[in-house]
Amino acid sequence: MQRLTVLRLVAAAGTLASLSGGCRRAPDFDEPFEDRSSGTLPELTAPKFANGTFRIDGQMDEPAWQRAGSTGMFVAPGTGRPVSSSKVNARARVAWEDQRLIVGVVVWDDTPSSPFGRDDVDPHVWARASGIEVMLKPGDRPDNRDYYELQVDVAGAVWDTHFDDYNQPVSGGPDDERKRFGHQEWVSGLERAVHVEAGRYVIELALPWSAFSNPASPAPPRAGDVWRANFYSFRDGQRDALAWSPILGQGNFHRSSRFGKLRFGGL
Repeated sequence: MQRLTVLRLVAAAGTLASLSGGCRRAPDFDEPFEDRSSGTLPELTAPKFANGTFRIDGQMDEPAWQRAGSTGMFVAPGTGRPVSSSKVNARARVAWEDQRLIVGVVVWDDTPSSPFGRDDVDPHVWARASGIEVMLKPGDRPDNRDYYELQVDVAGAVWDTHFDDYNQPVSGGPDDERKRFGHQEWVSGLERAVHVEAGRYVIELALPWSAFSNPASPAPPRAGDVWRANFYSFRDGQRDALAWSPILGQGNFHRSSRFGKLRFGGL
């Protein structure tokens, strides 16, 4: 998979003024930009809510979203610096319930696209669509074992898999179209909704805890538990891509030692 070894990352930080660029509408960013080039792992606390608090409709209009943990604006994966000129500036908010992990992502993409259908099975979202990626590693262990990857594009198509170790296993044919990455037979049972509006799109996700089976870090978590997680936005074959926690040249998007820390709060 080319994206696992060759990532043409946007690295230069611009200014908010550069976004005006003639007729392009100024984005309505609702979080401040933050430099994460120091290498310190970002952390957020996801508060717990009663079951059914969140409707997965792509709107993010429940008052509870204002209390959800926020990543702040994503940064360049290679440098950790803001990229105000990126076409995929984004931020995520995270919460949880007894039965589900809840994630809402806003991506300020003026022209998102996807060739896929919502019900396509494991399409290669990263290669051809505008979308987001969620990496989850139950527990706070230092190894790269037992982590999960989910991608959702602007059409609602899903690609999900489970890896035993860093980028492993990979099997199948010599090209991306025939390769299988991780255990693609794993089915997340992800509930998702996408809403596209002028200048941006919103993706809401609800991931059932029943999808996870990791004896070392059982799900659902308990209040106070920490998992490792990362969130990405991308388009154009990931030539334009941003991250919550930057990789800083230490491998690729799968390097769990560079995932941020997701702490589960209480009610």
